[in-house]
Amino acid sequence: MLQPKKKSKTVRFNRKKHLRNLKRNKSGRNATVKMATYAGETKRTGVTTIGGRRAKVTKHYAAPTITFKGKEKAKKQSFQQALDSGEVYEFKSKRRAANFACGSWKKGKSKLTRRQLKACRKKNNG
Repeated sequence: MLQPKKKSKTVRFNRKKHLRNLKRNKSGRNATVKMATYAGETKRTGVTTIGGRRAKVTKHYAAPTITFKGKEKAKKQSFQQALDSGEVYEFKSKRRAANFACGSWKKGKSKLTRRQLKACRKKNNG
C-alpha cells in the first residue's frame, strides 16, 4: 500500500481543472497523461457504525505514469515522483479514481462516454 508523506500534498479539490492546466497538456502531443490508480492505507475513523465499531476508510489515488519536459521523450514516473511534483489526485471511492485515470477529466472531442469509461475500468481492473 502506498502512503504519501506528511509534507507532500495530494490534489483533493478542483482535480479536473488542475490536470487540464498542466503545462505538458498544452504541448500538442497526443499522449500527455497516462494514469494509474493506487489504493492507500485503510484507517479507522471516529464515526461509529451500528455494530459499535469505528468505520474503515480507504483513500484511493490516481497519478500519471509518464512524464516529460519540453520535447524530450516520455519516461516512466513512479507514484513518489508524481507526489513530489504535486500530480497525485485523491478520491474517496475506487470507482471515481478509476474513472479519473481513464479520462473523465477530458473535455471537447476527446471526452469519453459512460460506455467508454466502463470499458476502460473493466480493462484496467482485470
